[in-house]
Amino acid sequence: MTYQFTLALILMFAGPSLAQESYPTEVAEYIENREICKHFRQEPWPEGSSNEEKERRSFLAAQSERYCKGSDQAIRELKKKYKNNKRVTERLETYEESIEIKQ
Repeated sequence: MTYQFTLALILMFAGPSLAQESYPTEVAEYIENREICKHFRQEPWPEGSSNEEKERRSFLAAQSERYCKGSDQAIRELKKKYKNNKRVTERLETYEESIEIKQ
């Protein structure tokens, strides 16, 4: 778990500074959250019933909730707001528009 934690920290602190240089703040924040969301979505989902596996599932679910929730609506709004900014729209086009689990 140390590797994932370290990666998350790197993305949280290095990602925004790089993105903010190139994109408006709200776009940079979206990119940061979306990259962290992507990381946690790609993590293997533990299937077992041990306490460690249950804790890992809980952690992954909490991180997905934190970084992915609202992402579908946010990307639509950002694309609409920055439709005349080619650089922003090209970057946003690299993301899927619908990743949230519909309940």
